[in-house]
Amino acid sequence: MKGEIRNYSKTKLSVVMPVYQTCEIYLREAIESVLGQTYLDFEFLIVNDSPQDNLRLEQIVASYNDNRIIWVPCKVNGGIAIASNIGIDLAQGSFIAIIDHDDICIPTRFEQQVRFLTKNPEIGFVGGQAEAFYPDNSSVRLDYLTSSTMKELKQSFFDGVPFLNPSVMFRTSALNTLRYNSHYKVCADYDLFARLVFAKNIMATNLPEVILRYRFHDTNTSLNQYLLAEEETNEIQRWILQHDNVLIK
Repeated sequence: MKGEIRNYSKTKLSVVMPVYQTCEIYLREAIESVLGQTYLDFEFLIVNDSPQDNLRLEQIVASYNDNRIIWVPCKVNGGIAIASNIGIDLAQGSFIAIIDHDDICIPTRFEQQVRFLTKNPEIGFVGGQAEAFYPDNSSVRLDYLTSSTMKELKQSFFDGVPFLNPSVMFRTSALNTLRYNSHYKVCADYDLFARLVFAKNIMATNLPEVILRYRFHDTNTSLNQYLLAEEETNEIQRWILQHDNVLIK
């Protein structure tokens, strides 16, 4: 474990990671990137959405013997949105960080985000920049807007998803009762961000620093998924236009 940095530990953090039939190497890299954070005061909810693979995954997780880990087995495979919601519902922290089961957090990610949210109480959630990497170890930076005004933030929703979901840390009070909508199979994160910003008027932004290594797999996304993503995006943007009151008139 790295040196203890507890500057902001008066506010407990919950980390939510849904898993589904995850490759052991990827899962261990993701878990170790969380346990190796410079910010130590958190609970780590690992929600298993693949009950048929529970024994194998639970054994991998149990091998870490870290009392911050809370293993949450699902009885049925409900999908990533439902699994994420289960973790959020169980979370006890004032902040909730999301991480995917195959991505890698930069060691200072939680420290940076907790510090930012503590210093900026008007911000409801914060993401960050990412380094996307491929199986051949090549990589590319993924840049996300660092919004400074609500108008700028709202406009960014029409230029793509303005936050990378596994880089986001929510203020629990900002989420309140809002959760990922399982109606959306590809764009549940985009929908949740939109409802927070457009329905609840929650301000959000991204840190300028890279805080996540995002894994690209060598399997191609199917045409059906691309078409579904486009359909869901259009549906969400129609909802945004019906609920916005400060976008460009």
